[in-house]
Amino acid sequence: MSTTTAARPRGALAADLERMLATFLDGDRTPLPRRIAFALSNSELHCVACYRFGRFVDRLRARAPIAAQPLIVGHRLWNRWATHVDHCDISTHADIGPGLLLMHRHGVIVGGSQIGRNVVIHQNVTIGQRVSHGDHGLPEIGDNVWIGPGATIVGGIRVGEGATISAGTVLSRDVPPRALVAGVPGRVVTQDYDNREMLGHVVA
Repeated sequence: MSTTTAARPRGALAADLERMLATFLDGDRTPLPRRIAFALSNSELHCVACYRFGRFVDRLRARAPIAAQPLIVGHRLWNRWATHVDHCDISTHADIGPGLLLMHRHGVIVGGSQIGRNVVIHQNVTIGQRVSHGDHGLPEIGDNVWIGPGATIVGGIRVGEGATISAGTVLSRDVPPRALVAGVPGRVVTQDYDNREMLGHVVA
């Protein structure tokens, strides 16, 4: 699995696709027919593309509300499909950096959080508000964070760059950079944990 960082400028979806091709196929060496087949058939990519398209539509609506109406309808239909068929709901209020990698899209719920670059999200992950104790804040997640299956990250907390959230963790407190977190409730079990091999290919 390559860990080479690309240098050429591109949009967020292109960066997402680059990372997925490097993770699931052969990166830049992948033949064009296999790339096309991947783009048409991969549900994880479809969920990420739906989110990116929704962000584009929101920006267009702010500039040209009338012209954006057909695209708003199109995104709502696409998002309903992603929610009901792929069981993945990523809010367009979320601000997610390039290189988002969904390893398994099933059961992924992301509210209006701030999420950095090169984040890995596995299945059955929830990122959103904490409903207890009057905490209506949303998580802020740094770059190069790996989030394992079944993790729940809630509240107005900060997850530092390079952190690793183990499978099944329920996290409602700040996490320092490069920490390994596990448990219910989530707690730091290792400081200065190197998750680069788990992240795999990352984008600049």
